[in-house]
Amino acid sequence: MATDRYTKAVLTIIALSLSIIALQLSIRDAHAQAQGFKFAQSGALIVSICDSKGNGVGVYCAEVDKLERK
Repeated sequence: MATDRYTKAVLTIIALSLSIIALQLSIRDAHAQAQGFKFAQSGALIVSICDSKGNGVGVYCAEVDKLERK
């Protein structure tokens, strides 16, 4: 019985470790590019959210001019 519990514990740890590795490999890294900072009238830093389509054609960014609350 002790061997059975040990085997289940080891297999559970292996399964969890493989799941963590799979999740880490599926998440892409995010990289920031500083081409000059933009600030809103309130002094808040404006952050652009951009996405490259993966085909190397271009980068598409969300419009952030209208996102500030007044």
